[in-house]
Amino acid sequence: MSKSKNHTHLAINIRSTERAAVRAEVFQYWISEQPGSPTVRNTYCYDAETLSDGSLIYLTRPTRLNKGADFVILCQGFTKFKNGNDKPPSHNDLESEMKSLVSLSSAHKAEILTALRRIWDCESSKQVLEDLKLFKGNTRAERVLLLAKWFFIEQDVTYWTDSGRHMLRDSFEEKFGKLP
Repeated sequence: MSKSKNHTHLAINIRSTERAAVRAEVFQYWISEQPGSPTVRNTYCYDAETLSDGSLIYLTRPTRLNKGADFVILCQGFTKFKNGNDKPPSHNDLESEMKSLVSLSSAHKAEILTALRRIWDCESSKQVLEDLKLFKGNTRAERVLLLAKWFFIEQDVTYWTDSGRHMLRDSFEEKFGKLP
């Protein structure tokens, strides 16, 4: 017997500015999900961010491996499968975009790394984006910062009794220098 799928589409809006509180806020959304049944599997899609070009960063659950609180991060129009569906971006995809942005100039590098640090510190992503000067209105920079925000959150959820977001930060710093 195969299960039918019940798809629910919601928005997620994180307001907290402290790691543990962000994680708890994310779990509040997951706790509100309805249980499935022997014949129906509930799936959820959460609109997480809207970029200035109108594309979405969204989360889906449960994941293919279904390890409980896992979620998949996707971004409309960023990475695609051969069939045209959105493909979850990898850390390498994010780092490739960062490489392109930091290579523009030393001032651009300083601005994007400072913004990334602020995102890592759980500052309001809206405020971080508003404070950009060189990257004001740059959808690629906006996408990098907002995807990084959700990658950091994902690592805090997955590795909540461990280093969490430090792993991705360490990777960025290894490739681009210390975050200010």
